Amino acid sequence: MPNFKRVALVGSEELFRPTRPQVITDTDDVIRDAVDRPGHMKEELVLKTLNFTPEEIELLLDAVQIAKYPDRPRAKPALDRFDYLDALRLKIQTVADQ
Repeated sequence: MPNFKRVALVGSEELFRPTRPQVITDTDDVIRDAVDRPGHMKEELVLKTLNFTPEEIELLLDAVQIAKYPDRPRAKPALDRFDYLDALRLKIQTVADQ
């Protein structure tokens, strides 16, 4: 390829120009004021511990999967599984209400 000529990329310097004409420098005080600014206090976060059996965890995982993909056709759960789901809901709800 002895006749190959390079072409100058016109406008490529535009890709590498800085987005700001000058760099903004903040002092530690300005940054601290922005971060430590007093705001509205959120409600106190209350953590609670729940203990689940492996069967309950499996049931919760299935429920999350169903909630994540509601458009997939599924058979209705068996009556005993449905009752187990309701008992699990009550267990979680009673701990959450305390």
